[in-house]
Amino acid sequence: MKLKALALAVAAATVSTSAMSVEFNGYFRAGFGNTVGGGSQLCYGHGGPDSHVVGRLADECDTYAEISLSQNVVERSNGERFSIHTLVAYGTHEAPGNYVDGRGNSWQGISGEGGGSLENGPWGGARLAFREAYAKYRMAGGSELWAGNRYYGRKDIHINDWYYVNGSGYGIGLDNITIGNGALAFAVRNAKWNDEFGGADALEAFTATPIFDLRWNGVNVGMGSLDLIANIGFVYASDAQEASEVDYNDKTGVALTAEWTVGLSGGFNKLVAQYSTEGFAWAGYGMNNHLGDGYNAEAAQIGRKSWRIMDHGLYKFNRNVDMSWNVWYSQLHEDEGDTGKRYGFTVRPRYLWNNTMSTSLEVGYYSNEDGWAPERSDLTKIAVSQNWSPLQEKGGFWARPEIRVFLAHYMGDDETQRYWSDDNPEWGSWGTGTIKDRDTMIGAQVEAWW
Repeated sequence: MKLKALALAVAAATVSTSAMSVEFNGYFRAGFGNTVGGGSQLCYGHGGPDSHVVGRLADECDTYAEISLSQNVVERSNGERFSIHTLVAYGTHEAPGNYVDGRGNSWQGISGEGGGSLENGPWGGARLAFREAYAKYRMAGGSELWAGNRYYGRKDIHINDWYYVNGSGYGIGLDNITIGNGALAFAVRNAKWNDEFGGADALEAFTATPIFDLRWNGVNVGMGSLDLIANIGFVYASDAQEASEVDYNDKTGVALTAEWTVGLSGGFNKLVAQYSTEGFAWAGYGMNNHLGDGYNAEAAQIGRKSWRIMDHGLYKFNRNVDMSWNVWYSQLHEDEGDTGKRYGFTVRPRYLWNNTMSTSLEVGYYSNEDGWAPERSDLTKIAVSQNWSPLQEKGGFWARPEIRVFLAHYMGDDETQRYWSDDNPEWGSWGTGTIKDRDTMIGAQVEAWW
């Protein structure tokens, strides 16, 4: 009986020690907004396929959260380590086009056709996803082997929620291989696209689009460091899909990225250049989001090429003033000769009043000159927020949690007056611009990570 009690005590101590080593991380944002004059908040971008082209401050019409649990399961004296990583994400509905407020009531369940619809009213329509489930083996020399589903090598501009590189998905990779004065990483991801073959193969639910991801990170160039990234993608059709003779993107595409990072006072500056072809070209155009997490298998992508250049960063002028910014320009070229041009900027200066309170001003501008659209269109935003966060303890621009109250005004072309055909306005509007009577927003939000 005593041996049994001792065994139970040892087991309980082991479980306790194991639980203590679990890493608990997360992120969430939540809040509300209304249009001055009546109605819910309207947003002009989101963190999905389209970024916040004039900045995300006062432009988030969703509730979003991530909960991450990770644990080292084996650690050896020679430095080897096995670990497991999980992350679950929750989000309310993100509508296509102009982004209506999909936040419902206090209880907003995961229900409705497609999981993300608003058919069940303000009590349903939320989404839940297992975004990470992978294991990693760290070798004695520091290299890391991983496999599973994970966020991988993402690069973003926080004030726009713009992931200009996103290698997330199911795959396997080997990272942190020291080569010269940098670290080499290689991964293979098995991305999927919609079934472009009309169900020609009953054993294929989607179109397989493998992506090879090669990186040379942290290359010391004397003044700062350089990250070089090459993604190669293609459609890997089955015999039955090939035999269907359906048009699809049968070209191999590349997405190339060079990022130069230099440290600045209290922050950094990143100069980024990208060139993308074929199935990567659209995601690499303008402020389109998540380049690298998929390869577009549509036949319309054949022959497309895009490039973009951006400069973004953060600078602390003194103990009371800092500023984050993003300036960018992009072009898209098609075989038919159409050329698209998109460009813009976002700046967010902030004044710190004391150890807790700060005031942010965000100004954004976006121009859309798609060659296939009738004319140029643009959008401008001015937003101001009063913020409360643990500035003394967390410090700087990234101090969270942050509670905000905000006021924003949008200016630009009247999108409700521009349709692809005046006779058929149901086809939808083109370009960018404001929505009539939905141009001034007021609200409150919290954003947190830990």
